[in-house]
Amino acid sequence: MNRIAELRKEKKMSQISLGMKLNVSQKMISAYENGKNEPSIDLLMRMADIFHASIDYIVGYSENRYPEYQISGMSYPKLSDKDINRLFQNLSDRNKWIAQGVLLGLLASQQKISGSCENNDTNNYEAETEI
Repeated sequence: MNRIAELRKEKKMSQISLGMKLNVSQKMISAYENGKNEPSIDLLMRMADIFHASIDYIVGYSENRYPEYQISGMSYPKLSDKDINRLFQNLSDRNKWIAQGVLLGLLASQQKISGSCENNDTNNYEAETEI
């Protein structure tokens, strides 16, 4: 059993609006929801983005709704920009300052890596990221 109808209703979407986002007919959405047809992997990937859920969850293979990424043996859910912003706003002022430092350090590191590959001037980075 898939969870397409459940996730669609949770997003307050009609079958027509989901079909428009996926470029398929309302009839196909109904067929996917009723198990009469199975969506392609491409459509499942697009649904995962729309519903912010793992493909495994959408098709009923897993109870874990969110895609996870493995970092040093630990699992972390993929967070939307909105979720990250909400979490940041809940930090204390001191921890916001620390988080900003970490982010700027990561950006500087990333710039150095891409700069060494592209021969870019890393001084441009400092001017672009002033707060």
